[in-house]
Amino acid sequence: MTWENACRTLGISETSTSAEIKEQYLYRVQLLHPDKTLDKPEKIRQKAEEEMARINEAYKFLSNDNNNPCTPPKLEVAPLAVRFTEMTLNQKKATTIDIKSVGGPYTNCWIDNSPAPWLTVTGVKTITSEALPLLVTIEAQGIPAVIKPERCSILIRLKNEKTGLVTEVAVGVEIVPLFLTAKLKVNKRKIKFHNAPLDTVSSYAVEIGNDGPDVLHGYIVTDSPWLSVSRSELVLPKKTRNRCTFNIDTDNLAAGFHDTGIVSICTNGGEVLIPVELTTTRRGPERARHSSFGTSPKAYGGMRTATPAPQTRRGSSGDIWLVLFIMLLAIAFIVCLLYIIFFADDMPTWLR
Repeated sequence: MTWENACRTLGISETSTSAEIKEQYLYRVQLLHPDKTLDKPEKIRQKAEEEMARINEAYKFLSNDNNNPCTPPKLEVAPLAVRFTEMTLNQKKATTIDIKSVGGPYTNCWIDNSPAPWLTVTGVKTITSEALPLLVTIEAQGIPAVIKPERCSILIRLKNEKTGLVTEVAVGVEIVPLFLTAKLKVNKRKIKFHNAPLDTVSSYAVEIGNDGPDVLHGYIVTDSPWLSVSRSELVLPKKTRNRCTFNIDTDNLAAGFHDTGIVSICTNGGEVLIPVELTTTRRGPERARHSSFGTSPKAYGGMRTATPAPQTRRGSSGDIWLVLFIMLLAIAFIVCLLYIIFFADDMPTWLR
């Protein structure tokens, strides 16, 4: 069905607004309602039902703004950026791009099939009976001239020749030689916080490195409200290391809470997902908010778990008895000294 045929079925002009289309539809439905043809012959009732079906189909088509020729075409392309890494001489790598129409009608779809000497479009496959969506296959090939990262764009265009409306999307493509590839390296694959006290914030430092000669860049995100990281963006020059702190906040959590959050490190040198497991316990006495779990981590089966800060050591019972004995000796000495001072005249001669 076309826009012109649908408008003709409903009895309106092709430039009618949405309000005019709805008004005309309600008017036609009222005229053809089955209650209006109850006393009519069977042939007339059947013809009214067929007309009602055509009107419903036309109204459904006209209600979709994407069918309106006045609506500009629109593209949805995924992914919008492609990166071929670790390319060697004459090596070939391929990937696919999905192209969809999510806007108004179009009459022509155009794709730049050779945007660079090292990149070509090798296949275009339709998914449905319509021209779009399409599955486009692109292929990159390592060539001697590629001694540094090379970039180009694949231009995709939709056009409605009747209205002259055009939309374009450019997909960025990059090729990186093997010796210029960034490589992500993380020293931890799993972290556990066991028996974390309530109403505290605890931290764990993870070392992130770049083992490649290219600059490593990307981002770090988490999927749990109690889990956060000290940095969201990551930029590491070649052959460098840096630390990122993972923080857990047990505020507003219940005792015995158990969950596993994920820290996603996504970069141009690879992706790493780090599970962070948390179990809580009741808050200990006199533990301040934002207290630390201690500076020295304790080994836990190849992983590390937070260790409570050491408590102050109290005196033993033997030390208490020693202090009491010294105090008694001091009291006895003072009593003897006072006796000598006040009663010296009454003392026997042999004691003077």
